Amino acid sequence: MSLYVAIFLALATVGIASRARQGNTFVFAVLYIFLVLFVGARFDTGCDFTAYYLRFKYLLHNNVASLSDITEPGYFLLSYATKEAGLGFVWLNVFGAAIFFYYLIKFARNHPRPLLLIALLFPILIVQLSMSGLRQALAVAFLMGALDAFLHARRLQVIVYILIGSSFHQSLVILLPLALMVGRTYSFARVVGAIVILMPVAAYMLSGRAEVYQDRYIEQIYGSMDSGGAIFRLGLLVITALLFEMYTRRMARFYPDEYNLMRLFALVSFALIPVMFINTVALHRLIFYVVPMHAYILAALPGAMFSNRQSVKLAELGTLALYAAYIVVWFSASRHASMCYVPYQSYLF
Repeated sequence: MSLYVAIFLALATVGIASRARQGNTFVFAVLYIFLVLFVGARFDTGCDFTAYYLRFKYLLHNNVASLSDITEPGYFLLSYATKEAGLGFVWLNVFGAAIFFYYLIKFARNHPRPLLLIALLFPILIVQLSMSGLRQALAVAFLMGALDAFLHARRLQVIVYILIGSSFHQSLVILLPLALMVGRTYSFARVVGAIVILMPVAAYMLSGRAEVYQDRYIEQIYGSMDSGGAIFRLGLLVITALLFEMYTRRMARFYPDEYNLMRLFALVSFALIPVMFINTVALHRLIFYVVPMHAYILAALPGAMFSNRQSVKLAELGTLALYAAYIVVWFSASRHASMCYVPYQSYLF
């Protein structure tokens, strides 16, 4: 646990000290290399490590001739190309981490406090997702590409990124309606309209997996599934969304370019509450799609909530302290954390 806490504290220290949005290119480059190696070169670390290793080991080469029959061809092609190049499983993780952190940093650099944002993303998005669920991590990577495109009013890129991401984890297509909100002023009617127009398309694309998700998360025919930690993570999302709603006018004034996207994901945070009563594992999976904008909002709130710099700094420190407590409690109380992530092992040493 101490290694993860130390990395978080290092990121928090750099994040709280730096205020540059587009600067610190050298810092971002060093951070990128470190995170790619830390996540990509891990050995037997992460709850899904063995499952992904076996999937890679027994990958059938002749499947490349029938991509139309593969529900998530992006992940298959990345695995296939890695294996055809004669590279081992570790390289699949390295390539996946390289993609993930490229889009994470690209997304973070839109924020006035990018390094603070990356520190807030570390416990949930970096440790719990990118070090375990490679397929969904890559889907979230391309979602962050879509969020970056959204902030630059590039609707076609939003669509392309979401479709590419869904080729790694098909569930991402549920965010396809996001594309219709690009460049538009937020309103509840527009959100509903976007869902009505594009959700049938997303549902059609998801149809191959819908039955699997129903069996796994609703009917639970493979056995009862539960994620107690998902409720606490949802709590973090909802508290952030509530603070956003309390200071919505100030957020709109301070962050006019990002406000629409923030408002959309604040609404999504509230919409996840009913999922908690259906299946907490499904909730756990969906939360990963909200975490990037949740952290974006959380890192931006202090600047809108307070007018003097000292109060802003104290609020940022309080936010980081909350996440430091989260990562300590998670490692101390979660069976999965102690089993899957401790001790950290790497192919590099």
